[in-house]
Amino acid sequence: MDGPAPNRSPSEPPADPTPTSNEARKENCCDKFLTCLSHVPCASLIAWIILLLGLGGLTGSLLYGVTKCRKVMDEPSFWWFMEFTVIGVVVIMFVLGTLFLVIAHLSSDPTNRYVFNTSKKNMCARGLNVFVLFLAYFLAVIWVAASSLGVMPLLVSTFILSTDFKKGDCIELKYYGLNKTICEPELEMFLKDGKELFTCYIFTYVSAVLVTISMIHFLIAL
Repeated sequence: MDGPAPNRSPSEPPADPTPTSNEARKENCCDKFLTCLSHVPCASLIAWIILLLGLGGLTGSLLYGVTKCRKVMDEPSFWWFMEFTVIGVVVIMFVLGTLFLVIAHLSSDPTNRYVFNTSKKNMCARGLNVFVLFLAYFLAVIWVAASSLGVMPLLVSTFILSTDFKKGDCIELKYYGLNKTICEPELEMFLKDGKELFTCYIFTYVSAVLVTISMIHFLIAL
């Protein structure tokens, strides 16, 4: 049988907690990082990063490609609206992608327990999720179509660059929608610039595919 507990003076300070309890109360950097990571929708974050990569590649390749086309065709007004179109599309897609990421964060655990903690807020969240799903589906269809259209410049460039031109041959660009005929000595320079444009078309197509994949990824993650 144990003896009585030792008497302690009222003025005596309480005993310090054991080192084991101190270690249990303290969180290291790894625990804090994991706690922060648990609030982040990783799937939507990956989709957002893929979207940024696609938009960055699309912007650079399209703007450089259009500038190169104007130089090759010697037409400064060729596709004059392309810069405004590219900037508008990129800004809109960036805003929508960021909106998808924020909504995914609000809709995932444990954030949704604090944001949508009433029945009315829960109904609003369901309606918002349905709207975002329809919007992401619509954008995915549009980008699938855009990726399909991106194949056409690749096919035309492949056909032109793979043709064995002889001395005195010309290229009738009217068959490709351009009212221009290119003959020697401009033909050699045209084919050289065409190889650079072919690289731009490849980057444009891959970037459009990345944006399409990000939209499909958002559909899966939301």
